Amino acid sequence: MKTRLSKRSIVLAAGALALLCVLFALGRPMPAGEHDGYRTRLRQLRVLSAELEQDVLRAHVGLPQLHGAPREELAGLRTRAEELRAVPSFLTEPERRTLGTVLDGYLRALADEEALLVRLQAQRGDEAEVTLRQLLDSPASPEAERLITTYLQLYEGALARAERFRIILFAFSLLLVAFVLGVLLRLARTGAALDALNAQLEARVEERTTALSTANAELRESEARKAAILESALDGIISLDEAGRIQEFNPSAESIFRLPRAQALGRDFLALALAATVKSEQRATVTRALRPDAAPGRATRLELQGLRADGNTFPAELTLFRVRSDGPPRFTTYVRDITERREVERMKNEFVSTVSHELRTPLTSIRGSLGLLEGGILGELPSQAQDMVRIARTNTERLIRLINDILDLEKIESGKLELKLQSVETDEVIEATFSGVRGMADAARVRLHAEAVGAGPVRADRDRLIQVLTNLVSNAIKFSPPDSQVEVRAARDARGQVRFSVVDQGPGIPLDQRARLFGKFQQLDGSDTRNKGGTGLGLAISQAIVEQHGGRIEVHSEPGQGATFTFSLVALRVGSGANSVVMDESRYTVLAVTKDSELSGLLRGLLTHEGYRVLRCPSPEEAEKLIEVGAPDMLVLDAQCLEGSGLELVRKLREDPRTRELPVLMLAGRSPQQDEDVVQPLLVDWMEKPFDETRFLLALRHAIRRPGQARVLIVDDDVSTRQVLRAQLERLGVACYEAEDGEGAVALARTTPPDLIVLDVGLPRLDGFEVVDILRQGKGRGTPLIVFTGRELSSVDQNQLTLGITRHLTKARTSEDELLASVKELLNGLLAHRDGGAQPRKEAS
Repeated sequence: MKTRLSKRSIVLAAGALALLCVLFALGRPMPAGEHDGYRTRLRQLRVLSAELEQDVLRAHVGLPQLHGAPREELAGLRTRAEELRAVPSFLTEPERRTLGTVLDGYLRALADEEALLVRLQAQRGDEAEVTLRQLLDSPASPEAERLITTYLQLYEGALARAERFRIILFAFSLLLVAFVLGVLLRLARTGAALDALNAQLEARVEERTTALSTANAELRESEARKAAILESALDGIISLDEAGRIQEFNPSAESIFRLPRAQALGRDFLALALAATVKSEQRATVTRALRPDAAPGRATRLELQGLRADGNTFPAELTLFRVRSDGPPRFTTYVRDITERREVERMKNEFVSTVSHELRTPLTSIRGSLGLLEGGILGELPSQAQDMVRIARTNTERLIRLINDILDLEKIESGKLELKLQSVETDEVIEATFSGVRGMADAARVRLHAEAVGAGPVRADRDRLIQVLTNLVSNAIKFSPPDSQVEVRAARDARGQVRFSVVDQGPGIPLDQRARLFGKFQQLDGSDTRNKGGTGLGLAISQAIVEQHGGRIEVHSEPGQGATFTFSLVALRVGSGANSVVMDESRYTVLAVTKDSELSGLLRGLLTHEGYRVLRCPSPEEAEKLIEVGAPDMLVLDAQCLEGSGLELVRKLREDPRTRELPVLMLAGRSPQQDEDVVQPLLVDWMEKPFDETRFLLALRHAIRRPGQARVLIVDDDVSTRQVLRAQLERLGVACYEAEDGEGAVALARTTPPDLIVLDVGLPRLDGFEVVDILRQGKGRGTPLIVFTGRELSSVDQNQLTLGITRHLTKARTSEDELLASVKELLNGLLAHRDGGAQPRKEAS
């Protein structure tokens, strides 16, 4: 076992030696000279006190004085006594106080003796004898003797105390000497141990030297491997210092920037690598990533235009991060030339465009042709051929839906999906969703129920929100058993959001399969024998749309107990953004001013079903506030409930240039003749309560539409069919517009809103179903429609092909008279000058 002497032991030994020296110094005898001098002065004080008393007595009996005048001797004694207050240093503080007390007693005795001596000198006879006796009875010499005795006692105590201290010091010195001897012994032992340890250290140094040589060889090998990786990396790898200057530049970087390494080292990276066309925000992002206080290990990745040494630019993917290391900040930058990737993206976009324009168009034509064949345009087909045509048409529609979903998904992933965020009424969006899927629900015998009371408006893209709800509701219908219910709920939560929930009564979703729900081309039943259709893209698209709105779709389900899909959108405060409350570019807005809740419910149900947006307020004052921030398309006044204030509101509107042309429909409880002078100059039309719903809708259409003759949009891809229809309708006095495909039909319907649409189903580009779906999302949702097609429409097809008042006619089975009768019926009121009917009452000029 090795004997090792610690530094602590050595320090303690040295301290013990120093303490021993101090103890020897403290253990010296008390100084005798100081004691002898003080004792001599005490004795002299006692002798002089006795001599004073002797001189006083001799002076009284008339003998000559031996030592001088008593008064002078008293002053000398007092001086000597005061000098005795400087006591020897070996006395303790309590001993000094004791000696000082005795000395004070002596001084008092001197003062008393002096007072008696003064009195004695002034007295004669018997009084002098009495004073002398008192002086002799209380001399100062006993106090001097007491002072000497007290000092000697104190001196003896100091001697005893010093002796005890020396004994203790001697014992402690013995212990210190023993400790020092022990340390010296350990030092002797440690000497031998140090020799052995030195030999071991030499051996270990030799081992460490060998290991260090091996480590250096491995380090050189590791550096060689790193250099090989750096040299062979396909990406440009650039090391930067804290100032952004280049410290390392690998061969790929030389190739990318076309600059030799020697010329790149030490140059500023931003000036070297970034093109002048780089956006300021991208340049700022790179600058932030290269700041000395950037978090180590956090990568910043972005795509921008790089600059080559020859002045050419290239698309680059840049990855920057601060290296974790001691010392000054260091940064590593990876540069990748993504020219090939951009070329692949361009080819992909071209492919998507080809799919969109070159594949979907013929598929739509195929579906239209198959529909015509199925509808019997070439005569009745054999039952087997009819089945084959139906199968072909059904699968063509599936292909078209798949292509549409792929195009939507590509648009979302490429970031080209732009949301048109606006104030959207929750209940209206749910109603629009139900309108689109009601035919599917009826065919599946599934009830639709909405619960959105008090949800209020949300900030969203209306069309995309309807797309999300349509996907969720259609999935719920698809997996719900017959005679069950699908419910859509919307309610505000404590976070200021509106939470949408789609609840079904289907078989539920197992926990282990929920992760697959929102994957691309994923279905819970992925087998070839699944009996539910679908592309597997609807939920993925819906999730992407909701995420762009800042939310996320969640699923809550138990097997056998149905499923609930929920997501939340930002709610708008009721009353905020009043202009968006009134204005809605997607449809016509009707403001109903009435206190009658039953009438309000009737108007909301009737007009919402026809595609109008209904706002209601109970008083003309509130109506004025809403009209100030954004005029509606139509104002309906309940004159019976407003008791005359409605007419005053109309007068104010007519006096304001902004609302002079606002259509107004008065609901009165009496005939117009009773108020002819008041009503006619102010109102577009009036109607007596209870009103006829058909006439009410016609009056509403007439008031909102643009002035001029009736307009009919003919949509058919067959030129001869369009010519025949145009000739027939122009004889009725209408203006005809033609479109040969779905895209043209949608464009014309938006730029020149028609009063009636005659639509074929089998169209190129967009078919009749898609045209109707698009028009339902805008103000064209209430437009009367005649579906004039050669195919037989099922009840589901008819529900999907419905806008406003709709008639479904088959070309092969509809005569010219029947077609014209339908046109006259749907244009009722707009053809009054040809038919002699009653024209709606207009505002007087």
